[in-house]
Amino acid sequence: MMQQFWTDISSCFKAVLVTLPLVLVGCGGESDRDLCKPFDGLTPICGFQSPEDLVLLPDGSGILISEYGHMGESEGSLSILGLPDYQRNEIYSSQSSNDLRAPNPIWGENDCQEPTRFSPHGIDLSQRPGGRWQLLVVNHGEREAIEMFELMQDQGGAWQVAWRGCVEAIDDTSFNDVAALDNGFVATRMMSREAGMAQMVDYFLGRDTGFLWRWDLQQGFSKVANTDSVLPNGVVAEQDGNRIVLNVYGENKVRVIDRVSNEVLHELDVPSADNTNWDINNPGKLLIASHDVSMLDMMGCMGDASGNCPAQFEIIELDINDYSTRTLFRSDGEYYGAGTAALRVGEQLFIGSFTGERLLVAPVGYGVN
Repeated sequence: MMQQFWTDISSCFKAVLVTLPLVLVGCGGESDRDLCKPFDGLTPICGFQSPEDLVLLPDGSGILISEYGHMGESEGSLSILGLPDYQRNEIYSSQSSNDLRAPNPIWGENDCQEPTRFSPHGIDLSQRPGGRWQLLVVNHGEREAIEMFELMQDQGGAWQVAWRGCVEAIDDTSFNDVAALDNGFVATRMMSREAGMAQMVDYFLGRDTGFLWRWDLQQGFSKVANTDSVLPNGVVAEQDGNRIVLNVYGENKVRVIDRVSNEVLHELDVPSADNTNWDINNPGKLLIASHDVSMLDMMGCMGDASGNCPAQFEIIELDINDYSTRTLFRSDGEYYGAGTAALRVGEQLFIGSFTGERLLVAPVGYGVN
């Protein structure tokens, strides 16, 4: 979700927005901000800055979190939530004192340098062909780029990251999410960084705003056919298969694409699908965050990173083999809203949001029956 896009919309509809019930509830209101205690089986974990995207560490000892920098408006960071102690440990920011900082990139483009501003968004963790753990991060700070980190353990077993390279956007692309391939990555071009109000018009008229980029070292960026769409958002790719799953937020669709032929294999209805994560303990299952709220209502929460956004959402499980779905979690948004990503650990879901100061822990099945 791009800063200029939402700023322009918010300015245009300011007079309307102040009358909306969602805004009257008060995104970021004091009661929401102070409510950092368990409620009705839900457990918040506070002390984060908009925990937008999540991945489980390889050994299951914690969750790596992208603390959103709001499209470059502010600095963000990467942190780890320890399991089961729920302790937060920041592992990277632009101000990090990191002895592992590399003077020259070894992954990505040869002339790309480590960022001096870091504003993370979507992330993806995978193993490179040689077995090293690679963390890809969308960065909006000072430049639009995919940053490449190596995730490793120190001598004491603590996880840490070292910057290894990057790939900068070649045009006015606004990235949203990224997914590794064996020879590069795919990343969603959600919209243009420069279109401003024209992008808002395109959205409301149902006109395409973006598509999916593919990048590899030999060919650089190339557009993936059959991915033009309205606000393409989250993306994941099979590491041992040929399918890419693209969330088309503005069309209420999830599109499954063959990564070799670019053929659309399947498309299913999912309202405002945000990020998708693999269910590590259930092969072939995906967890999709789905918003059940109008764009105008969601706009009431843009630009406020301090409190809860009371936007209804669901966490939907998608079986990639038969394309069946079921709802694992449903929230009315009043206690915790606008969920953007989910991980399943045992019978608990860990859920992040693009706004607010907390992560949510909820039992699988909450709010469904």
